[in-house]
Amino acid sequence: MKTVSLALLAGLAVFGQVTDPLGSRDIKIKRVASPSELGQQVRTPRGYALVVGIGNYKNLPNDESLKFSESDAEAVYRVLISPDGGRMEPENVKKLIGPQATLANIKDALENWLVKTAREEDRVIVYFAGHGLVDKGRGFLAPYDVNKNDIAATGYPMDKLGSVLGRDVKAAWKVLLTDACHSGKITPETSQEAVYEGLQKLPKNFLTLTSSRESEVSYEDPKLSTGFGLFSYYLVQGWQGQADVDPRDGVITADELIDYVRNEVRAYARSKGVRQTPTERGDFPSEMWLGFSSDRRAKLVNASMPQLNNGGLIVEVNLDEVEVYIDEKLIGKASPGKELRVPGLSAGPHVVKGVRMGYDPASKEVLVVPGQDATVSLRIQYKRNIKKSAQDLYDKGMEIYGRRKSESDLKQAADFFNKALKEEPRYSAAALGLCLTQQILQETEAGKKSCKKALDIDPDYVEARVQYGALLVESGDTSEAIRQLSEATARDTKNSQAFSHLSEAFLLAKSYEKAEEAAAKSIELNPRNSQGYLFRGDARRMQKKFQPALDDYKKYL
Repeated sequence: MKTVSLALLAGLAVFGQVTDPLGSRDIKIKRVASPSELGQQVRTPRGYALVVGIGNYKNLPNDESLKFSESDAEAVYRVLISPDGGRMEPENVKKLIGPQATLANIKDALENWLVKTAREEDRVIVYFAGHGLVDKGRGFLAPYDVNKNDIAATGYPMDKLGSVLGRDVKAAWKVLLTDACHSGKITPETSQEAVYEGLQKLPKNFLTLTSSRESEVSYEDPKLSTGFGLFSYYLVQGWQGQADVDPRDGVITADELIDYVRNEVRAYARSKGVRQTPTERGDFPSEMWLGFSSDRRAKLVNASMPQLNNGGLIVEVNLDEVEVYIDEKLIGKASPGKELRVPGLSAGPHVVKGVRMGYDPASKEVLVVPGQDATVSLRIQYKRNIKKSAQDLYDKGMEIYGRRKSESDLKQAADFFNKALKEEPRYSAAALGLCLTQQILQETEAGKKSCKKALDIDPDYVEARVQYGALLVESGDTSEAIRQLSEATARDTKNSQAFSHLSEAFLLAKSYEKAEEAAAKSIELNPRNSQGYLFRGDARRMQKKFQPALDDYKKYL
């Protein structure tokens, strides 16, 4: 792949002066949605996605590797599961990175999982970053185990991809995002022009967005954030809100994302003396949207429609007779199949908590949007015995915490940590110390707040993010736990504990393949991580892999 050393742009040109209530100075806003548009209710269709990224191929030499395809795919995965991005449930996004992206796994994900799972009312996104190949005039996507001497048998045919997405996957909204037009002659027939021609032959009943035009190359920039391909970088930025410009309403439509990615990639490349223009084709509904941020929309609504100051929540639970609290006030009870409707709530964030005697509460912070109802699912998972936390100064707290022998020692340490935070409110290590102590005391909710405080002070504090993710698992908020722990593993790819907690979160979400994958990674990083064996054993057992599960349980013991 041709690598071009590029520098980040100092700023973005603005089309015109448009008042933006969100105060985003660098976004090219065309117009802000009118009050009537913002008053319309937004319903988020269920989403499924397959994310594939391959950099180092099993059977290709090192000089034919791609530097950022795998990290690009990881970034796209994170933005798809973000509540302010693609807004997909983590268990609904299948990720195949590097050695996992074999022909068999790609084929199974496309032809079995997506075909059997996605319904007509859903949206489906397939993202591929890797090599495209051509053999006897036929285009192929290159899996990790492709053999360029037998592409027909080891590559995934583009025409098959087209028939699966176009005919077999029943979702009404379907998108294919490909970054496969790289430079280099892997085979005599392969060139970016030939790969692009193969993609152009795909059916037109779904949206296809490729990273460049026929005669162009897909570039990457090691200085772009942590290192990115241009196409994927601006996909992620667009999904995070930069594409929400026409109108500015909290929704990212296909048209907005296409325009943003094409314009920004083209401008960035041109400023460095090269050419790259993402290109779309296919027929797709004009109303097709790919992302939504309730936070952006709520701020816009509050700025333009102050008269709509109430919204509502619909609370679903997984156990009988669960008491539902909103902002620590008892509202009523809910049971499976008997949700609790709570109208008339003020706009803004509210903490929703489900409580049943003998269990740790399940809680989520939810943003209420004026004039709209939002559904909140609470899953109560763990029996608990909540104890009051103490406060402490950091230095003495760590000393006591390190030699702790009793519950009273832990409470004394917590007392010192709390005093340290009163003395220095931005002391993130003290907040984490308090979180760790509260976690051992089984004060899950207090521990979450302390870990969140540590993250608010230092968002790059990986240890605090791992502990926060672990506490989210305990409270039953598996979706947010997966998001937080995925962020932690992205920041520290060698953190065995983060991967084992991620495995447990996937287990509770009943995503057993991902649970097995995360547990295997934790064991690879630390063969003495006993939780890795336990969770992998559970994941394998749920997939009826009984002998491997038994082996894992023995190793755990």
